Amino acid sequence: MTEQLDRRADLTRLQILQAASRQFARTPYSLVSLDDILADAQVTKGALYFHFRSKHALACAIVEHHAAQARDTTEDVAARNLSGLETLIDISYQLAVDDVSDPMTRAGLNLIESIGRTENLGAKVVTDWVARFSAIGRRAVSEGDLTPDSDPDVVARLLVSLYLGVRQTSELEDPQRFLQDLERSWQLVLPGIANPDRLGYLRQFIRRRTTLTARKAVPLHPEPPAHTRAGSA
Repeated sequence: MTEQLDRRADLTRLQILQAASRQFARTPYSLVSLDDILADAQVTKGALYFHFRSKHALACAIVEHHAAQARDTTEDVAARNLSGLETLIDISYQLAVDDVSDPMTRAGLNLIESIGRTENLGAKVVTDWVARFSAIGRRAVSEGDLTPDSDPDVVARLLVSLYLGVRQTSELEDPQRFLQDLERSWQLVLPGIANPDRLGYLRQFIRRRTTLTARKAVPLHPEPPAHTRAGSA
């Protein structure tokens, strides 16, 4: 019985996280109400407060959930036995697919921007992100993808900034444009960090990734607020 109750509680918690992610993926944090989330999740206010003491606590949980997903994505891509720099490129494109198509990823990254300075939450996530990229960057130096004088920590911070900057200045609802902007950014950065002997191949690798990723990126479709949908049912 205890296992069943725990499993039910875990499912309810995930249901709330997913509903809140759908809201935060489409709407700024300040404009999302708990009523919107409750209607979307179809749970009681008591169930929500059992798992999350406030909207802010719920938002922080989404950021942490997304961060765990991102770590899993990094490990999955790293297991493909690509070179170090190919791995960094692939991770950025997989993140782009998730950002375009997955509400949890979109919401997590949106919330890093909107509430990330609270409790140093954004800094923790970004620091972990940079550390993972830096470890792969060290491998890229040893393999000859990155120039010998490249500092993996500096390259890692640059690539994290590159992605966060592209999502700010491009358009996630237009996957083609977003991926093209990501490709252009990579193509501009590449000559400053890549071994010249590998530059031609890596440029082609990036172009292929843009083409392949465009087939997978399905944009989130805007929906009316949850309370409006519930009221019209």
